Amino acid sequence: MPATTLYSNLTAEDLTLGDVDALVGYLTPRLEKAKEDAPRGSDVSRALSTLRRLLEAQAEDTRSVFAVAPVTENLLDARKRQWNNLTRLALAWHTKDDFSDRWNLIHYRDAAAVAEAAAWRLSRL
Repeated sequence: MPATTLYSNLTAEDLTLGDVDALVGYLTPRLEKAKEDAPRGSDVSRALSTLRRLLEAQAEDTRSVFAVAPVTENLLDARKRQWNNLTRLALAWHTKDDFSDRWNLIHYRDAAAVAEAAAWRLSRL
């Protein structure tokens, strides 16, 4: 079932390096196929090459923060930021049937941040 929202209920703490690799593995063949279908030397072909380089660079940055231990709040904030940067490259696919709900943007670094935000919202009522 396709994702109905751009945001996941997951946190940075819930995600893994496997999620990063899975999302990159989903996007890469789609970009390669589109580039094969584009006329050689066309603006479309060049744009797809640029997007592929952006994906590779963002994937490297995202993998680097998911490969670090021990996990701290600052690291989880970095994971959230890098994950959201990576998933923004995939937003055009979020309604496809084979797009995982795990590959959406995230709001929070961990369960404590979720609880803190909920408490703040309740205090505003």
